[in-house]
Amino acid sequence: MSEGLAQQLRGNLEAQRDCAQRLLGLLQEERTALIASDVGRLETITRTKAEAAGLMQTLGQALQQLRGAASIERLLASLREHAPAALWRELLGLAAQCQRANDDNAVLLGTREAQLKQTLRAFRPPESPELYGRSGYAALGLPARDFGSA
Repeated sequence: MSEGLAQQLRGNLEAQRDCAQRLLGLLQEERTALIASDVGRLETITRTKAEAAGLMQTLGQALQQLRGAASIERLLASLREHAPAALWRELLGLAAQCQRANDDNAVLLGTREAQLKQTLRAFRPPESPELYGRSGYAALGLPARDFGSA
């Protein structure tokens, strides 16, 4: 594998590591904002998180292109020679931390959603239907229509 390709591989992995560290920090900020019910901060974090995820996707595509420029065996050999195993392990560890943080935030969101639904039910008159479902629309309760076929 050429030295240039090896440098590109190392640079890509370092950029992915840096992006994963940024995403982990954003997920931790998101957790704090969720606990504090800081909607304005959540909006900002969501935009920033989407940008970071887009960058990670771009880096992943670039890694796929590097893979296409060399056989997988040569790419893995270059990874062992030019990108220290510690860098690869660090990237994998960060990915696992991001997954756990994201899962934890999903639990917080689910809990908050359940609390809000319970609060709304408390204010709704007895026997009245829920006005809005998850999609934002009320189910009409009408049977499905059969459409003719030609």
